Amino acid sequence: MPGMQIKVIDKAVEIMELLATSRRGVRLKDAVQALRLNKTTALRILRVLESHNLAARNGDSTFVLGSRVLWWETCYRRDFELLDVVRPYLEKVRDLTSETVIFSILVGDRTAIVNQVISPHVTSSRYDLGAAAPLHAGASGKAMLAFFDSEKQKKFLSQGHLDQLTQQTITDRKRLERQLREIRTRGFAITRGERFPNTASVAVPVFGSHGEVLGALAVIGPSERLTHARLREIATVLLKEARLLTGQLIRESARP
Repeated sequence: MPGMQIKVIDKAVEIMELLATSRRGVRLKDAVQALRLNKTTALRILRVLESHNLAARNGDSTFVLGSRVLWWETCYRRDFELLDVVRPYLEKVRDLTSETVIFSILVGDRTAIVNQVISPHVTSSRYDLGAAAPLHAGASGKAMLAFFDSEKQKKFLSQGHLDQLTQQTITDRKRLERQLREIRTRGFAITRGERFPNTASVAVPVFGSHGEVLGALAVIGPSERLTHARLREIATVLLKEARLLTGQLIRESARP
């Protein structure tokens, strides 16, 4: 609309459209050449988009659409009856544990939080809806990754560099593979400080009618309160509720 343009927003939209139409990712020089921007301006816009999860960097330093865009797209097309079904389970686990409970789904090759209920404790963990994380860091991602079929898991593990978010993030592939096998055997993932220092979490997968991973149910909180023993206690609660939730989702999907 004439007279309504804001140049920096116009350029940001153009960069996002460039990211959306690229199959292999966009290099900084590609954005400079395609949109006739100087290098400093293009990099500044990409960094701002990245800070809001609207753009993300691949291991080869190319830029792609970020998880928040994928989350918006998921919002647009997803049947939100799923979130209606999930919500009571989150509230029940919160009431049983007094901790923050989140439900995440797979968006691309990352997890994205689509629902949460907050702990009543003064010191508690919370995230923005749509907040994303790589699958190899944190309990939710590992709970999903561990239960992928072998080909899908192998494809993920054969990708490029695994980002180290904190000193506790596991980036060695062999060590990660061993941990995933352990998670699959016991049914739940426990992590401490892999995404954020002083934060611990435990998560279990939720499945669909064909045995596919639909998402992960997780409890998160401060490490000093969520000791390893406490996390294992909470895992028992999560496993029970995840089985009930999976059963309800299967019944809902079978309805005409």
